[in-house]
Amino acid sequence: MNTPCPICNATSWSSCYHGSIRMGSFGKKSPEDLDIWECAGCGARHLPPVMADIEAYYKSGEYRDDLSQGNAADAYFKVNDNDQPHRLDLIGMHNLRGKTVADIGCGAGPFLDLVKGIATKTIAIEPNQCYHDSLRQRGHEVYTWAQDVPAETTVDAAVSYSVLEHVEDPLKFLQDIHRLLKPGGTLSLSTPNADDWMVANSPDYAAFFYRKVHLWYFTATALQKLASIAGFDTQVVVFDHRFDLSNAMVWMRDKRPTGNAKIPFDPALNAAWRESLISQGASDYLYATLKKPA
Repeated sequence: MNTPCPICNATSWSSCYHGSIRMGSFGKKSPEDLDIWECAGCGARHLPPVMADIEAYYKSGEYRDDLSQGNAADAYFKVNDNDQPHRLDLIGMHNLRGKTVADIGCGAGPFLDLVKGIATKTIAIEPNQCYHDSLRQRGHEVYTWAQDVPAETTVDAAVSYSVLEHVEDPLKFLQDIHRLLKPGGTLSLSTPNADDWMVANSPDYAAFFYRKVHLWYFTATALQKLASIAGFDTQVVVFDHRFDLSNAMVWMRDKRPTGNAKIPFDPALNAAWRESLISQGASDYLYATLKKPA
C-alpha cells in the first residue's frame, strides 16, 4: 500500500495484521484474508474500505442489521444505556451544565437523554435515519452529518463515542467537529485501543477485533497526533478496560466472546488485572478529551 495517509500524507505503510476480519456479529468472517496497514508517519492503522458506499450503509441502518441489533431506538438503549453514566463521570456533570452539547454519531441518543436536564441545548448528529424521528420527539436538534449544522451554530462541548474508527477520513471528521466548537470548547471521544493486550496475544481475538466497519485503529500516541493535526490540544487520554480476567481466559480457551464473570475470579484479582492493563496502556479502550484553543 503506497497511497498517501489522509491524516499525515506519509506514503510508507507496513502490514501489522494479515488474516480474516469480522464482517458483522460474531462468526461472520471475511471470505478472504485482508491486511491492516500501519502508517509510518502517524502510527494510525487502516483497513481499506471493503464496502462500496459507506455513507449509504450507515444512513440506511444496514450497520445495525449486520450486528443483529435492529434499528429500533429501544433496542439501541438496551445495548448502550448502561455505558452512559461512566462517560458522563469521565467528563464531569459540571462541565456540561448550562452548555450547548452535541453528540456526533449519537445513535438513538442515550447520552443526550442523560444530559438534557442539565444542558441548555442538545444537538444529535447521526447518519442513521431510523433514529431521527425519535431523537426529535425527545427534544434534540437533529442533523445527519456535522457539516449539515448551520455555520452560525456553535457548541460548548461535543462528544463522540465509538465513532472515529468508522469514518473514512478521521482528520476531516475531527476538523468538522473543530468548526462546530466555540474557542475553548471541548471534544470527548472514545475509540478502541490498537494496543489492546488481547489483540497482541490472541490471534482469534485479533480476527474479531479487526472488522469491516472499523476503518481506523489508534494507539494513544497516534490519536494524539491526529488530534494535533486537526487543531486540537489534548487535555487527557484515559485508558479504560471494560472486561475482567474471566473474559480473557475464556477467549483463550473457547475462542469466542462471552462477557464478564463466566469464571468466578476473586474481585481483587479482576481489579488487579484491569489495573495492570491500564498501567501498561494495553486496555481495550481509549477516552480522550481534546480542546479547541481559545
